Amino acid sequence: MKKTVFSLAALASLAFAAPTAYNYEVTPTIGGVQPEGNLDLKEQLTYGLRFGINLDNTIFDQFELGYDRSDNVDYKIGHDSTDFNRYYGNLVKEYKMSPEMALYALVGIGYEDVKNEQFENRDSMFAQYGGGVKYWVTDNFALKAEVRHGIKFHGGDNNLFYTLGFVVPFDAKTAPVVAAKPEVKPAPVVAPAAPKDSDGDGVYDDKDKCPNTPKGTVVDADGCTKIIRLHVKFDFDKSTVKSEFMPEIQKVADFMKQNPGYNVVLEGHTDSKGSDAYNMKLSDQRAKAVAKALESLGVSGAKVTTEAFGESKPVATNDTDAGRAENRRVDAIFKK
Repeated sequence: MKKTVFSLAALASLAFAAPTAYNYEVTPTIGGVQPEGNLDLKEQLTYGLRFGINLDNTIFDQFELGYDRSDNVDYKIGHDSTDFNRYYGNLVKEYKMSPEMALYALVGIGYEDVKNEQFENRDSMFAQYGGGVKYWVTDNFALKAEVRHGIKFHGGDNNLFYTLGFVVPFDAKTAPVVAAKPEVKPAPVVAPAAPKDSDGDGVYDDKDKCPNTPKGTVVDADGCTKIIRLHVKFDFDKSTVKSEFMPEIQKVADFMKQNPGYNVVLEGHTDSKGSDAYNMKLSDQRAKAVAKALESLGVSGAKVTTEAFGESKPVATNDTDAGRAENRRVDAIFKK
């Protein structure tokens, strides 16, 4: 039986692509069941399969459908045995601990089919709750260790389930396409005329590669919004700026000191690992950490504001390590 489950996990690994952000997952499982109460059953092996659907914009992160089976389970009294088929649905909430690991809690409801009904063992609905830990071994394979407590509606007897799952994701979420800068075609020159600066950004139209820049925005020599991109790396779940990245922030401080009439907006961004809410909070904390570092370098706090964008504005693909590293950043945007 164990060989069958492990083979199923291996085949699934070959069958599906495994992106970081995905819509569905398939999880073969194997484990045990400890009967409680008056069921008069021996501890049993169980194996099964689950199908998970990832959810967006809800309090829960996933809905899963599951099937578990136990064969030839012996009764403690007599020489009879029975088979069990269990069908259920769970709502799952994940708590991200690191890019590779998450704790999760679940609650669900199901139906237990008993082939040979004896003692208090009857076909019955049941409710269950539990939790576990999910660890991504690679981008296309994860392990999931879980404990569930099932309470039968008939008689109120209980089962304790403990399982190991082999998670295979599929159906990658498409990363948003970063819009390219519009190509500006110069108007035909009818007659020599004085240079024009239509958007008032200080760069004449014939050299302005980003026309219609919002009023008050500081631009570079091409007339595009001036951005200093800060690749400041943080420890997991931390927002403390390490001393090794202070030279990056010093660039912004120097520019502000050279241009005392400017203000700066620090935009925090993350890659796509983790939930939307987690990444939004993380990007906000890290933008504020850089703001605090700027103040320590002599920039007035009144000239610094922060904005959090989470994973919503990638500048590279989130399907590779290099792309995700580019997306973990703080951008400095300058205003007059």
